[in-house]
Amino acid sequence: MDDLRQLRNQMVHEYVEDLTVLTSALQTGHDFVPAIIAVANKLLAEIERRGWV
Repeated sequence: MDDLRQLRNQMVHEYVEDLTVLTSALQTGHDFVPAIIAVANKLLAEIERRGWV
């Protein structure tokens, strides 16, 4: 998850002027979508298990 955090920080805190760098960052972000969905589903399952919903 450190890679994901680093990518997020780069995309949010840096103004990317080089289209190659921007394209690479966006593609890498897209590659992380399944991992983000998996974490979100685990969080939702835990919330339901605890009866918070």
